[in-house]
Amino acid sequence: MSDIPIGSPPVPPGRHAAPQGWYPDPVDHSRERYWDGWSWSRNTRTASNPAGYQQPVQHQQGQLQIHPQGPYQQPPRQDPYQQPYQQPHQQQPHQQRPYQQQPYQQQPYPQRTDQHAAGRAGVALTADGVPAAGWGWRFLAGIVDLMIVSIVADIFSIPIFIKMIPAIQDYFRAVVAATQRGEATPTISPTDLIGSSDQMLITLISLVVGMLYFSLFWRFKAATPAQLLCGLRVVPADHGHNTDLLPWPMVIVRALTWWVPIAVSSVLLIFTVINVLFPLGNVKRQAIHDLAAKTQIVRIR
Repeated sequence: MSDIPIGSPPVPPGRHAAPQGWYPDPVDHSRERYWDGWSWSRNTRTASNPAGYQQPVQHQQGQLQIHPQGPYQQPPRQDPYQQPYQQPHQQQPHQQRPYQQQPYQQQPYPQRTDQHAAGRAGVALTADGVPAAGWGWRFLAGIVDLMIVSIVADIFSIPIFIKMIPAIQDYFRAVVAATQRGEATPTISPTDLIGSSDQMLITLISLVVGMLYFSLFWRFKAATPAQLLCGLRVVPADHGHNTDLLPWPMVIVRALTWWVPIAVSSVLLIFTVINVLFPLGNVKRQAIHDLAAKTQIVRIR
């Protein structure tokens, strides 16, 4: 349960709602709580400068206060029978005037963090204010990961490739003989080099290697080597500050929807292309396998 009421109450009349960002938690001043521009969220973090926080001083005139329903501009309270200024002939020399500010003067908002500035600049953010990974960095990391998985899978497929050598040698002998006789170059089909069973075995090896690669790295590192190199991290959706291990079901679903269409790309090529391009049109920069596993990729540097 949250320690602060959650909702969207109407903004009190005559008060100015603060923009979204991180503000001192009205419940615990050692933390900061995320204000979404309308109500307090459940996302909190350790305050960047807890020692420097001070409760706003109660003034007679307008001031910014932190309330459970949100930060807003408090209008001044005045006695309807009290004159705001004394008459000149009644004022004593050097007497301090009771009003130091104009009524309803806007007070500065509390200092916001860089995440809010990033959001105003058009960068997609998670619900707790962490920048989502851009499509270019995701694409670059994906290409590097594909190269790594392909190299490892080819190493395990070497025994199958060795079986192709005699067929390749026979084909070159036939080409040389046909050239010497002045005949047309003979043709060869892929099935003459490798049988259908061997093709299925190579696909299976690629599938297993890819599933192990992505599942293990996402589970224990929350990122593949290529994603770590690009400064990316996989987190549960809208939990950009998450540092816990991703659950196995989430990891498996993400790996299946990402790697299986690639491993059998001859059948699911269209799905793979759509999956790769999907973050370009998604407000949270999520691909189809992100939506299936309820994850996001965020920038960590």
